[in-house]
Amino acid sequence: MNQAPPKLVLLIAVLVLGLAAWFLLRTYTNGATRECEALYRGARTAADTARVDTTVTPGSRRQTDPRSCGFLRTSARWQ
Repeated sequence: MNQAPPKLVLLIAVLVLGLAAWFLLRTYTNGATRECEALYRGARTAADTARVDTTVTPGSRRQTDPRSCGFLRTSARWQ
């Protein structure tokens, strides 16, 4: 019986664990946060970032209590 090299087994284990962690973190990220992340990725200057900070995305929690991207970013509420 031919066994896989230990390095290959370790590599596969690390990849599987990394994929599982990414999936779990992505599952608990709401739509507003993803929209803000995309806007921040597109920001090239400080003025762009300031503009994104004031943006309230359509996916924000509730219409009665909307949250801006700046609130989500500065209060560590990336969830």
